[in-house]
Amino acid sequence: MEQNRLKSPVVWAALAAQALTILVTLGAIDTGLSDAINAALAGVLQLLVMVGVLNNPTDGEHF
Repeated sequence: MEQNRLKSPVVWAALAAQALTILVTLGAIDTGLSDAINAALAGVLQLLVMVGVLNNPTDGEHF
């Protein structure tokens, strides 16, 4: 099955996570949480971005 990268939901999730990370880091989105929790949230979102970048939707057998 041939799949386009731009049609991959993992890529779109990574882009959304990156946008959220930027907004939270810049303070555009106020979570109302402490700085430590905001940093942890940004770290989790960056992990999602990393998974999206490393994902290869054109190969169904490998990551």
